Amino acid sequence: KLMVMLVRPQEGMSIYDPTVGSGGFLISAWQYVEEQGQDPTKLSLYGQELNGLTWSICKINMILHGITYANIENEDTLTNPMFVENGYIKQFDIVLANPPFSQNYSRANMKFPGRFKYGWTPETGKKADLMFLQHMIASLKENGTLATVMPHGVLFRGGVEKEIREQIVNEDLITAIIGLPAKLFYNVGIPACIIVINKKKPPELKNKILFINAEREYGEGRNQNYLRPQDIEKIATVFHERREIPKYSRLVSIEEIRENDYNLNIRRYVDSSPDPEPE
Repeated sequence: KLMVMLVRPQEGMSIYDPTVGSGGFLISAWQYVEEQGQDPTKLSLYGQELNGLTWSICKINMILHGITYANIENEDTLTNPMFVENGYIKQFDIVLANPPFSQNYSRANMKFPGRFKYGWTPETGKKADLMFLQHMIASLKENGTLATVMPHGVLFRGGVEKEIREQIVNEDLITAIIGLPAKLFYNVGIPACIIVINKKKPPELKNKILFINAEREYGEGRNQNYLRPQDIEKIATVFHERREIPKYSRLVSIEEIRENDYNLNIRRYVDSSPDPEPE
């Protein structure tokens, strides 16, 4: 819900989830457009899922929500992207994804290697995160927007990952990096972040990245934490209004990020730890 609020889909747009799972993002986008009083049947929805069982659940999920025209394919997105147009991967207005964290991948038989223009992460060592991100960037139209969930490691790991990160920062593609509370995701204890990328950034964000550190604001569940409505509202409002709030959000220049050697660790720029108790 939060990520759909960050990208604000409108009727007539094409929306793509390269790791679609059971289809939650596409359904949320559909509902959001409907809530805005627009016609969600004018959306073009696309998703691809590797796991056959999950893919079939996604197809059923779409039908149960009355969405009969979504294009959902069953295949490995990194090796064989199924949506192709004019001899290259199709491009979309919006990309929304929560790719599986820390996977291995294989370069063998990979189609459209031009997608990975920033570099190739090691095939073993569970480093496919930035490969998914590069695929998403390549799948965006020139004025497109994407929001994706990533493990924090992509923000500061070295080696090839640093080289890829450096190029993405220098091309001024990143609009915002949002730190989320720990234990939000089923079976994943580590905290994650949302990266928002916009190929046509608004002028006031040129050469800047908005960092939001929302890790301390959440509701506690028995097995996992959750974002309360006020937490979602606060993140979305701060993001769209580009507000700076002490210990919560800050606009950081790309110059400062260069000085920090392209380390995008959120706490380096927005430390949310409480003030020390007065002695």
